[in-house]
Amino acid sequence: MKRSLPDSDLWEEIRMGDEPAFEELIRRFYRPLYQYGLKFTRDVDLLKDGIQDLFVELWTYRRNITQTDYVRVYLFKSLRRKLHRNARRTGAAEPLEEDFSDDSFYAESFEEELIRTELSTYQRSRLEALLRTLTDRQKEAIHLKFFAALPNDRIAEVMGLNYQSVANLLHRAVNKLREGWHGLLM
Repeated sequence: MKRSLPDSDLWEEIRMGDEPAFEELIRRFYRPLYQYGLKFTRDVDLLKDGIQDLFVELWTYRRNITQTDYVRVYLFKSLRRKLHRNARRTGAAEPLEEDFSDDSFYAESFEEELIRTELSTYQRSRLEALLRTLTDRQKEAIHLKFFAALPNDRIAEVMGLNYQSVANLLHRAVNKLREGWHGLLM
């Protein structure tokens, strides 16, 4: 029943205290939050605690949260802030946003896509190498755009940048990948 609801309707039901709606929200967003959070910390326990705290606070303060049509953006932005605060409190490496060096998530996601399109092992390894040439911020923007399917204005909100900066980041990243890929096919 809850599975067919749009995220914003599910959000509204949570605000009204509907536990099955809250459980569905966790089912829908735990994995995307986990994957996104891996870009900020390699400390899996810190990440899991952060996600758990986010959901606990969401349920605890459900009556005080505002309605939103952008549930994914709200959750990503909240997790990002929470991980930053937890890292400062626990003395983890700072700043977290610079810790986008772990390419495993991007490689796995691209690898799945490449397998579906039956590209060769050489092409797959070349694409992974191309992804490693991107800056940390470009990788984050690519993730939010193509894996989290967020529009540029929401990416700007999550990353704390203005719209034009996000557009520039994405443009440079896609051009860099396109140029590298074009060289690969020749």
